[in-house]
Amino acid sequence: MTRRLVHVGIAFLAVYGLLFFRLEMVQIVSAENIRKHPENSRQIRLDFDAPRGSIQTADGEIIAKTVAVSGPRNRLRQYPYGSLYSQVVGFISAEHGGSGIERSHNGFLAGNDLSVRIQDTRDLFIDQARTGQVELSLRHDVQLVTRAAMAGHEGTVVVIEPDTGSIWGMWSNPHFDPNHLASHDLSAAAIDFNTLDSDSAQPLQNRAEYQGVEIGSLFTVVTAAAAIENNLSDIIIPTTETFPASSDLPIITNPDGNKCGGTIKSLMINSCRSGWATIGNEIGYDSLKDVTKRFGLIDNDPLQSQNSLPGTASPASLASSASHAAVGMSMRLTPLQVATLFATISNGGSQIQPRLVNRVRAHDGSITHNFETQVLNQSVSKETASELLGLLSENVINGDAAGLQLNDVPMGGLLASSFSQSNHLWMVSLAPVTRPEVVVAVLLEGDDFDDRQIAEATIAGISRRITEAVLRLPSPTLGES
Repeated sequence: MTRRLVHVGIAFLAVYGLLFFRLEMVQIVSAENIRKHPENSRQIRLDFDAPRGSIQTADGEIIAKTVAVSGPRNRLRQYPYGSLYSQVVGFISAEHGGSGIERSHNGFLAGNDLSVRIQDTRDLFIDQARTGQVELSLRHDVQLVTRAAMAGHEGTVVVIEPDTGSIWGMWSNPHFDPNHLASHDLSAAAIDFNTLDSDSAQPLQNRAEYQGVEIGSLFTVVTAAAAIENNLSDIIIPTTETFPASSDLPIITNPDGNKCGGTIKSLMINSCRSGWATIGNEIGYDSLKDVTKRFGLIDNDPLQSQNSLPGTASPASLASSASHAAVGMSMRLTPLQVATLFATISNGGSQIQPRLVNRVRAHDGSITHNFETQVLNQSVSKETASELLGLLSENVINGDAAGLQLNDVPMGGLLASSFSQSNHLWMVSLAPVTRPEVVVAVLLEGDDFDDRQIAEATIAGISRRITEAVLRLPSPTLGES
């Protein structure tokens, strides 16, 4: 009997030990992942009625603030510019939690972070709410330019500074007005949320960071990098119309059924898919995969802005054949990944972590967190990056990106459509191409692309207007004091 009781006691101790271990794993080891999980909105609902810091742009515009109101709830979150920043800033709601910066930086905004709440020992004895003020890298003037250029079109624009990773503009359409979701009229807010959440166009989603789209021949800039590194810069590709199918992948045809070939420069100018496929076959799958990996495009979750919420976009992968991979078949990237790829080339091959937040300030204006430039990787050599910029420049002068040309600024750029039947076009511009100060990535969706020339002229016009306007805007004062 005594032995049996000992066995039962040991079993209970073992079960207790396992439960204790599991509890510790949940509370300590997994706490951060649980807190940031997209479906966990408990904390931000608790913070809905509490004091909350403001969110402002790099050039000083307040884009989210809490104001005093009368009624059972004495504080209301307001978004003065409505949908202009909705998918980046997100929203905070009494019933539906929150999204975007409101959620990812909730600890600072709500004053839950110790660095914001306690500035010196006196704060330990003061019963007063302390909240943080979040300053974004987004510029209000740039954001207005992107919205105006995209008027009447569905899609996404990302504007990034290559040498710092600062995201100056991030705009998507469809979008939403976060003021409706932050309303104290909970019934109306619930109706608005359910309508937006069930919309197939997904207006609540930040498409720039969380929507992967097939990039088509944009990927040929990676193929060109692999060719240069494999000493194939001077290769001459025979003129062809198509490239043969593989066992599980289709035949590769040129966009207009034309014959093309020649040097790498000729292939880029003419969007020669069959030629890039031939080069991919020469490079080999392993070499192409290595360069793609160094650019951070595969084998990891899609690159996001610093400290952003976990994403829903799936990791990208190369097509199973080197030839099909070389033309970008099946390669799906987010607009932010595309912008970062070309920013890396613009920055001498050095990949910088993209960021949306510059700094966090305490209640007295002092800086508690300063998010500085973070180098992730040297993806390719400076020499390779320089050659790629030359190709992109030539593509604006003589290729399908000629619509980007400006009179007084040398430009680089690339235009691409998908292989699938989905209606979308990409265009990326770099300016000035000799030493890029800005990269603009535009994804145009949902337009009537029956007339290819009109579609290409439309996206070129959007890209050119944004790039030219950003270059002409005065630099804002971004002092840290």
